[in-house]
Amino acid sequence: MKKRSWKDTFMMVWDVLFVLILCFVILLTTMLVTQSGGESEFTGYTIHPLLLLGVIVAVGGYLCFMVKVSLGMLRRLIEGYFRKDRPSEHEKEGK
Repeated sequence: MKKRSWKDTFMMVWDVLFVLILCFVILLTTMLVTQSGGESEFTGYTIHPLLLLGVIVAVGGYLCFMVKVSLGMLRRLIEGYFRKDRPSEHEKEGK
């Protein structure tokens, strides 16, 4: 098994913490925004259509941004990998 460098380990821990913090923020925001109608007894959550729409738009925007950036980085990675193996145009002309 290949040993991980400290940078890879740090990035993995950072990714895990980011997801956990994101989940915590979403749950906390949901709890704080939701009102139980001013009753003293908690009867459950109520769904506000505008807030739900806002959350859907925010999550959709985040996903679109992440997919766009991730695909761009993947394309650059693949192009860089295959460009290394192929001789460049200048090397072909010089031969």
